[in-house]
Amino acid sequence: MEALTKRLQQAVTTKQIHGVSYALLTPTKTDLEYLGMQGGEQKIAIAPQMQYDLASLTKVVATTTRILQLLAKQKLSLEDEIGNYVFDLAAPHIKIKDLLLHTSGLPADLANYHNLSRLELITAIKNTMPRAKMKKSVCYSDLGFILLGWVIATIDGDLDESIIKNVCTPLKMASTQYKPQLTLNVVPTEYQAKRGGLIRAVVHDGKAYRLGGVSGHAGLFSTLEDLTNFMHMYLQNGIFQQRQILSPEIFTLLKDQCFETRTLGWQVWQNQPTKLWHTGFTGPVLALDLQRKRGLICLTNRICPTRKNTEWIQTRQEILTEFFE
Repeated sequence: MEALTKRLQQAVTTKQIHGVSYALLTPTKTDLEYLGMQGGEQKIAIAPQMQYDLASLTKVVATTTRILQLLAKQKLSLEDEIGNYVFDLAAPHIKIKDLLLHTSGLPADLANYHNLSRLELITAIKNTMPRAKMKKSVCYSDLGFILLGWVIATIDGDLDESIIKNVCTPLKMASTQYKPQLTLNVVPTEYQAKRGGLIRAVVHDGKAYRLGGVSGHAGLFSTLEDLTNFMHMYLQNGIFQQRQILSPEIFTLLKDQCFETRTLGWQVWQNQPTKLWHTGFTGPVLALDLQRKRGLICLTNRICPTRKNTEWIQTRQEILTEFFE
């Protein structure tokens, strides 16, 4: 923990990031620490229970977790076609497994989504075709996880309510939610003039913003304290406070379904299926070493006030290397 603190303190001092909430989890100890400031005009020190925009960590904390639960309950299958759950698709034959592995052939993003309304964006996503040359190779795609969010909504009735009921409530993640209340306890992200200035308590991701703040690929806000519960569940083979959140067979599935750099929802570290990780555009990272029962959480706002702040991305990779090796 001392080495991690030193590296993060340096990142704050050199203004790679304004501040960070971070934790290192081991079988016998969980250390939670807070450094620096939020960023923005108001000088607010980072403190416990501050909420961060998780960006693409939404994919693993919310969407992947719920999809894995539905797989265990046999409410869907990895081999199911997306068209069984989401209608009016140009490519209904994409499998659930390929969306989770980012091997569907769907592009990473839509080039023109900034100019689209909510309904136009939905239509554009449904009309997007996989690219033949990208099939069965990894192409990280927000679109695939937007579709997975729609799958959850079809099965459970509502994505937001499903995540709260099936993930957040059993894990006692009371401060994890889509669309948080506007308070100074929510760490701001980027300054965007077109959106009224510094973005706080509203999802940063442009597609999630146009989709109303609730999506399978982005939109979730959480705290360091809540995410320690989530990580402990993974490190305890799916159990949190004597309650089975993920079935044990899911962890076998995560090992068996590895393809190139990925498994179901997660990235794998150097083709080692017991080493899982994921990052978010706003700056956060989660890392799990399931064999050594260790976890790492770093929550930060590296894009405040601008996404041109990129030095943290390299530092984050160095921290991951030190954690896994």
